[in-house]
Amino acid sequence: MNIIMQQLINQKINSITESEFIQLAHKHGYQVTPAQTKAIFKIIKAQRIDIGNRSQIDQILERLRTETDPYIAGVVDELFEQFQHYLD
Repeated sequence: MNIIMQQLINQKINSITESEFIQLAHKHGYQVTPAQTKAIFKIIKAQRIDIGNRSQIDQILERLRTETDPYIAGVVDELFEQFQHYLD
């Protein structure tokens, strides 16, 4: 695992704004509303995310599935997966 890339990805994930998130989602073909984004951010900003910690990512995705909806959890999972190839 490339530690430098992991740190850069973690920094980006932990500092992304709601508007940047919406733009990123739209860039990848996902439609999310500002209200959905607020719900996502309530969960993902509750802790510092470490993209290399699969257990933490799974817990976040499970919270998104139960506290928002499966579509939103799927969007976030797909966006996280966009970064995975940088870590191998």
